[in-house]
Amino acid sequence: MKKVVAIMLFSLAFALSSVAKINWEKYENAFKKAKKENKLIMIYIYSPECHYCKEMEKTTFQDKEVQRTVNKYFVPIKVRKCSEDGLEIRKEYGYLGTPTFHFVEANGKKIKSIFGAWKKEDFLKILKFFYEEHYKNKSMTDYFMEN
Repeated sequence: MKKVVAIMLFSLAFALSSVAKINWEKYENAFKKAKKENKLIMIYIYSPECHYCKEMEKTTFQDKEVQRTVNKYFVPIKVRKCSEDGLEIRKEYGYLGTPTFHFVEANGKKIKSIFGAWKKEDFLKILKFFYEEHYKNKSMTDYFMEN
């Protein structure tokens, strides 16, 4: 009996750990949700053909700490660059190539856009720059020089 319970608990733990993911929100719902939850918005613009997007999705976005951080502090939006939403976002916030990340306040005001794929450690530092609101009193360059 103990063996069966142990196997069931192990299976449950494995199942729960494998479903952790970034909770991507639809563009049309994101701003309302961000206001309600007092969070920033992180918009990720990707292309299915983009090598760096694929790499980031296979590595950085699969990391549990990255997933927890994004879900805790941001309302994340994932949008294909040539989709209707992608074109609207590109018109509103700009476009630097894929992948592009726009960090936006709940009221729609853009804080900063960042281009490129990032390893876990660097992406977590970028996220921290925004969720700890360092962007309000120093440049990203200054922040990274100090940290």
